[in-house]
Amino acid sequence: MILALVVMVVGTLMVLPMMNYTMSVLRANKSSSTKLARIEVVEGGLRATFFDPLKLYQACVESGGNTAVQLAVPPGLNIESECTTIGSQQRVEVPEDFRFALTTTQVGSNAVIPAPYVATPEESPLLNGTISPAWCTSMVPVGGADKVPCGKPYPNNGNVDPLRWLADTSTEYVDEKVFTPLLPAVANAFAYAGGYDMIEGPCRVFFPGRYVDDVVITGSTPVYFASGVYYFEKTVRISGDANVVVGAGSAPGCVESDAVAVADAINVPFDAYSNGVGGTWVFGQNGRLVIDTATPSTGAGVNLVFNRRLVANTDPEAVMNEVSIMSVNGVLAGTATVDLNIDLDADLEGKIDLHVPASQLFRPPSALGEPPVDAYTYLYKASNLVSTWLPPVSCAGSASVPGCPIIDINLGSTASVNVEIPGYVSIPQGMLSMVVADGANVNKRLAFGGGILAAQMAVSAVVPDFLQIGLLNPIVQRTFKIVTRTVSGSPRMVATALVQVNETGGYAINSWVVKSEYIAT
Repeated sequence: MILALVVMVVGTLMVLPMMNYTMSVLRANKSSSTKLARIEVVEGGLRATFFDPLKLYQACVESGGNTAVQLAVPPGLNIESECTTIGSQQRVEVPEDFRFALTTTQVGSNAVIPAPYVATPEESPLLNGTISPAWCTSMVPVGGADKVPCGKPYPNNGNVDPLRWLADTSTEYVDEKVFTPLLPAVANAFAYAGGYDMIEGPCRVFFPGRYVDDVVITGSTPVYFASGVYYFEKTVRISGDANVVVGAGSAPGCVESDAVAVADAINVPFDAYSNGVGGTWVFGQNGRLVIDTATPSTGAGVNLVFNRRLVANTDPEAVMNEVSIMSVNGVLAGTATVDLNIDLDADLEGKIDLHVPASQLFRPPSALGEPPVDAYTYLYKASNLVSTWLPPVSCAGSASVPGCPIIDINLGSTASVNVEIPGYVSIPQGMLSMVVADGANVNKRLAFGGGILAAQMAVSAVVPDFLQIGLLNPIVQRTFKIVTRTVSGSPRMVATALVQVNETGGYAINSWVVKSEYIAT
């Protein structure tokens, strides 16, 4: 009996420590497994934010250093995700390394351009000679904000020699030159001017191609132009409550992506496509862009936003990046396009007041040495909307006759109008007219930020509350701090990443750290 008790006591002394050890190991393994699982959850949530970098840029662009934007996360994971902006990069690192911001080709066209800004001794010399605050209201900031210049006008605007401006041109982006882009290739397919509805959600989509009928957008249904090149031979009119985004980019459209637009548009033609990001609108024959308030707004008013046109740097057409609007130049003579030479004032001397070379089609470097390609070879027709001797006058929305401006903005009510065209505007034989009625300047924001080349321009004495005409230096890359954390249970895990994201969706992760925010007791 005593021996049995001794054996039991000895056994207990041996077994209990073993059991305690085993339980400790099991508890540690369970705790370790829980921690690993929670690490995977926050890392998975962080990876989810990179699924669509372009959407990430669009979501986080409104964040600040101390202002976080909440991001969508996969359901059921009990996590939250947010982003803040910790850095940014502008398109041009040195502000003076700009092409000319505003060029007019017609003799005497400088008469209506306000005198350039004169910087005070206390201001940066870079502001000296920039576009007048009359056409660049961001030079008169409110609330203590910094002045934002709109670039420098071409010094030979309106020169008495109609050929003078040609000495300073370049078909590529070159500092202190007048950018004269070549015509991009456009799909040889007629496109439907009514657009296509999407399967899900209110959204109407247009696709690159040739438009030979008027395109009129006045309703509140969101509209998206898939990325690529568009050619218009008649009027594109934006009015009423039109909400239009052109091409993929930093401003989101009403579809998830160009691929979704091509795949899910109802009755979309088999040859519908997209190309690159952003959009370029080319106007030929009687084509022009009209933005007005003639159709009354019953809601949010007009919103027209172009995303910058970009293709990969390896694409030969990359030299035409950042062009938003352009015209087909010259005169169509049968099946050939010839230079435009015109005496606009019809004086007795018969001197030429406007000379614009005929547009040529872009040729890849492999075609070096071959003859230039006439615009009509790709069925581009030179614009009939040639500048007049007198300043441009707005035409009725339905009109499209010689003498009408190629870009015609006529704002006659207090309805909201937002226009953002960040790319270059090249209409060297056409006109840009902007008319704002008395009292209609409120709720208006118009920004032409990529530079303008036109025969002549006219802006009314009343201007939008916010107006930028010229060449801006936009932010094209931002560095975001993205934090994903568990919101319940323990241990609370936090994953943090620093990522650089371009406005076109390219990204690079600089760092990635996962840690416990606190240790459970």
